[in-house]
Amino acid sequence: MKKQQYIVSIIIFIVYMLAVIQATDIIVGLLKEREQTKQNERLREVVSLAKSKLEAELFRDVFLADSLATVITIDPQIAIENWTSLGKKLMGKSTHVRNVGIAPNDVILLNYPPKGNEKAIGLDFRTVPKQYRTVLKARQLQDVFLSGPLELVQGGMAVIARFPVFNDYPQNKDYWGSISVVIDYQSLMRVSGFSALSNAPIAIRGVDAEGDNGEVFFGDKQIFQNADFTTSINIPNGEWIVGAQFDRGVPLNLSRQLLALRIGLISLGLLIFAAVFALWRSYRVVRRFAHEDELTGLYNRRYTMNHLNQLTAGSYKRQSFAVLNIDLNGFKAVNDIYGHEAGDQLLKLVANEILNGVRMTDVVARVGGDEFIVIMHRVKHEDSAQRLADCLRQKIEHRVLHWGTATIQPSLSIGVAVFNASEHTVKDVLIRADEAMYRDKAQQRTS
Repeated sequence: MKKQQYIVSIIIFIVYMLAVIQATDIIVGLLKEREQTKQNERLREVVSLAKSKLEAELFRDVFLADSLATVITIDPQIAIENWTSLGKKLMGKSTHVRNVGIAPNDVILLNYPPKGNEKAIGLDFRTVPKQYRTVLKARQLQDVFLSGPLELVQGGMAVIARFPVFNDYPQNKDYWGSISVVIDYQSLMRVSGFSALSNAPIAIRGVDAEGDNGEVFFGDKQIFQNADFTTSINIPNGEWIVGAQFDRGVPLNLSRQLLALRIGLISLGLLIFAAVFALWRSYRVVRRFAHEDELTGLYNRRYTMNHLNQLTAGSYKRQSFAVLNIDLNGFKAVNDIYGHEAGDQLLKLVANEILNGVRMTDVVARVGGDEFIVIMHRVKHEDSAQRLADCLRQKIEHRVLHWGTATIQPSLSIGVAVFNASEHTVKDVLIRADEAMYRDKAQQRTS
């Protein structure tokens, strides 16, 4: 029974710790998931804020350039004559405009500021197919068209706003030429906040305002293959698309905190188990005085009688069991010759050997000074019980106790009785086992 209790205790501990570890995993997982959700929401907020700033910055400069286009539409000649003043005013009010040029009949006539843009004067857009395509697009839309971002010949990247100018506004049949406003791409991305996100899993596509069909110009294009969310940046007569992936990783600081939490929760679980186990052990210590023999640790007479009464009552009544009454021969002589300490050690030896020689489900008790009882459950025939008793006797009598220079060999007398609910009571089976034990003792004396 003690072996069984020991194994059950180990199983309970293992199951309990598995439950603690599983609960810890769930708690840590929930906290990790919550933190990742916060990170993802922060990323959404950062992207949304940068998107809003970029739209505001871009539309402000485009609006200023649109005012210039309106002036030129009203009177192109006066605009040309006052070009330096107009260009200077536009550059003074804008934030990201690098230069602006006008191209009557799609041939660049003037640029502001002129310094650094001298080579562009006289450029016929029709000889540069890539640029001319965007000029034609603006003319077809009869409205501003945003091309790029693209690399400039003079260095750097820019977004170019193309404005068509017509002599017969609003009919827009008589095409005069175009205005090109070069907007600094790096400045635009820096002020909007996207430059600060260059290392984040964010990308932007939509060169020449083509949205999903446009090329990627910011970040890694692979992001769009598994983007967790996308949003559009509204630009004049088109859009750019922002794609972002959530960071599945956990910050190092949080990872350390979660590890500390995991260790803390498991430690708490161990402390709780230790506290409960300590209470259980206290209970066992108290119970031991009532149900266990102090010397051998076996059950005592009180527990044995209670257990036998339970076996013969209620749902147990139909079960059969055998009782072995075991007496240690010559025990008084051992006490007299070698002393009570030697006698105690012999009792412990016999008790352990009996306990190790029976099944885990059997009950072993010390019910007197040198008398033991074994209750063997589910044994129906006396022959079977006798064979078990003979095996137990042979096993124990082959063991010896070394005491100083002396060798003490135990000798047993065993009586066997099988309980049958239709024929016997507990008292009857105990009497029969006791009688059988004395017969065995007498037989050993005469043999």
